[in-house]
Amino acid sequence: MLSAFPVRGPEALLSSYGLAGMEHTSARMSLSYMIRPAEGSDAAGVYAVEKECFPDPYPAVLLDDLIEKEQSRFFVAVEHGKIIGYTVATSDGTDGHIVSVAVDPRHRRRGIGRALLWTVTKKLTEEGVAEIHLEVRKGNAAGISFYEGMGFRRISEIKHYYVDGEDAWVLRRPTEPPSSSSS
Repeated sequence: MLSAFPVRGPEALLSSYGLAGMEHTSARMSLSYMIRPAEGSDAAGVYAVEKECFPDPYPAVLLDDLIEKEQSRFFVAVEHGKIIGYTVATSDGTDGHIVSVAVDPRHRRRGIGRALLWTVTKKLTEEGVAEIHLEVRKGNAAGISFYEGMGFRRISEIKHYYVDGEDAWVLRRPTEPPSSSSS
């Protein structure tokens, strides 16, 4: 992964994306995308990913607004100049909310969602957020498994959360204190 953020070396990078022990050549091929903060010009690409991923996509105007207002917490995954995923979060001080994590279905199972979630979680932690929560469809077994694998735990449910009437799980996890060593 080419990153806009400092990295502590190849082994740390590979380990943080669940690729420890992988040969560096293979890892570079696996990490051919870049995670960077979203820009206004990314709006169309973000919306394209949104429509591919969700049966009830957020309106483009909402995503545009989030890119503008949550600029420091909105990240995109880019490969060959094309947006292939994004994540956005909000914060009210000590509580963070993951609004969305989306990866184009043609690019899943490559660690992109994990990298996006890790990046936005790191940002929230740096801002002093103590806990992060999100909502996920009760019927989204893959999504639930993904979030639980990233340390989130089911804490409650919201009945009829989605437009089509499906219920949602609310998942929450504490953040880890910022590291005292810097790189």
